[in-house]
Amino acid sequence: MRLAQKNVVLLFVNKILAMLITFQLIPATIGYVDSSQYGIWIAISSIVFWMIYFDFGLTHGFRNSFANAKAKGDMHLAKSYVSTSYFVLSLIFLGIMGIGLIANQWINWAVILGVDSSLNIILYKVFNLMVVFFSLQMIFNLFTTLLLADQKPAFSASIVTAGQFLALLSVYIFSFFTEGSLINLAFALVGVPAISLAIVSFILFKTRFRDYAPSIGTINFSLVNKIIGLGSKFFIIQLSMLFVFQFANFIIIRIMGAEAVTTYTIVYRYFSIIYIVLGIVFLPFWSAFTDAYTKGELSWMKSTYQRLSKIWSLSILIFVGLFALSSFVYKYWLAKNMVIDYRLSLAMGLYMIILSRANLYMYCLNGIGKVYLQMLIYVVFALISIPMMYVFTNLWGYYGVILVSAVVYFSQAVVGHIQLRRILNNLDNGIWSK
Repeated sequence: MRLAQKNVVLLFVNKILAMLITFQLIPATIGYVDSSQYGIWIAISSIVFWMIYFDFGLTHGFRNSFANAKAKGDMHLAKSYVSTSYFVLSLIFLGIMGIGLIANQWINWAVILGVDSSLNIILYKVFNLMVVFFSLQMIFNLFTTLLLADQKPAFSASIVTAGQFLALLSVYIFSFFTEGSLINLAFALVGVPAISLAIVSFILFKTRFRDYAPSIGTINFSLVNKIIGLGSKFFIIQLSMLFVFQFANFIIIRIMGAEAVTTYTIVYRYFSIIYIVLGIVFLPFWSAFTDAYTKGELSWMKSTYQRLSKIWSLSILIFVGLFALSSFVYKYWLAKNMVIDYRLSLAMGLYMIILSRANLYMYCLNGIGKVYLQMLIYVVFALISIPMMYVFTNLWGYYGVILVSAVVYFSQAVVGHIQLRRILNNLDNGIWSK
């Protein structure tokens, strides 16, 4: 518990810096291009970021497997998990990179995004840049997952934040020396973090984490099934989340236009402070729950869950503060001359409260490895969410997207609450134990 508390404090410091960088990045980016081009960037980057869901759940499976091996004191097995996971991830994402680059020869981005045809050549180049650097970033991201599994989430987050800072610095440099360019923006926001992550991973595997450094000799293909066994459930969850959430920007740009995506993104990122603050508290307990469940420490898990549940109530206070300040922040910091309806802020804030509660259950259950019910909920909503979002966005604009997303997470929170309580009270039989 003491280790988790230390990580929470360090994560708060790191996340404050990360939020400052993120909030500064939005006006810096809009200032470099413009609100319309920024909306296009958000839409196309959302499509590329779908690739994150095609690691087949391996990183989540690796996280739990590595944490289990460490809890049992088997360092050789832990290193084998690292080497094997790097090898498999490299095969997956180098393959996806090749497929993406080839497929891009025949994609008409102007038609897909509903923008001027003169942008098609630029968007072709932007996609190529993004698919290359994002593929590399997905491979090297395994190091930050290792840190999470090793109960060093603050260290992991600091590496990500450093990459974001370098991205912001790159945008400022491009703004000073060049005219607005989506190609330069793609390199700054995706290329720079990927390169910095690769360098950090290489240095730390040579020094502080050399005991876990991947090597060809410790690749063990027999571990793949074990990693993918749990990971496959995470993959189905991730793939379902792709349909539930990542189509939101695409639907908005098709129905409401590129500038609407910019407005939605600004409000989403502002009120995501609720999700981020609560996530700081919850994050260290994923691997802590893995360790405790492996050792049979149910009493510690129960008392910890009760504390986390009380902490979640702070989300309401955070929402009230953010909502009260929202018009000031939009005008003088984030959006400047953009007018944003207070009702969008209200809806987004309430959605973030629901999301944070659902994440409390998901972090705990993911750490335990009981994700079957979570998977079923996401699969059901994956089948119906896109048509629902399309219909509701035509009827109610932004609020249609928010409504569907809120219903998904509310359902997840209700089922997660029941399942976690049954597990902590040794009543998890049948489907509740999966």
